[in-house]
Amino acid sequence: MSGLLQAFAGILIVFFLPGYTLVCLLFPRRGELDPEYDVVYRVALGMGLSIVISIFVGFVLNAMSTEEEGYVTAVPLWISLLSLTGIFIAGGWLRGAYPSLGLMHPSLYRPPPPQKAFGMRSAFPGKKREAEKLLTERDDLVRAVEKYAARSSTSNPNKSLYYQRRIDELRVRIEQINESLDRMDREAK
Repeated sequence: MSGLLQAFAGILIVFFLPGYTLVCLLFPRRGELDPEYDVVYRVALGMGLSIVISIFVGFVLNAMSTEEEGYVTAVPLWISLLSLTGIFIAGGWLRGAYPSLGLMHPSLYRPPPPQKAFGMRSAFPGKKREAEKLLTERDDLVRAVEKYAARSSTSNPNKSLYYQRRIDELRVRIEQINESLDRMDREAK
């Protein structure tokens, strides 16, 4: 039984974890690779990158060895791959790739970086920074509306009314931002 468990852990460490955590470090926001099949892309890239990382670690360990037998044995390979995986997890957490950690403890929550607006140079030539701020604020407000909508389905009518008022306030601000962006777009043309 322990041999089967070791084999499963070895396959997971060599063929999946290092690459998947590296993909999460490089692309921390969900839907960044593809809006619909993001998980499939992450898993496929993770598997491919894990193989590349494992080969690279093997080469490095072999280059460092001075003995005839070398350092490419199970223990140094596992330690190296687990260390790299830990570094990738820590870096991904700092970049906000794991917002669900906030469910364990609020201090672990790190928001993903704001989405960069593409095509801003042509749409808003002189007001790029202002437009980016408005787009970032709008994205944050949309996320807050979704959060309050999920919380508004409570059985407490006072809380439900409170969340509905907050949603209405946020929607008014979103409309103001959309009007500002439309005005900037018209001015740019």
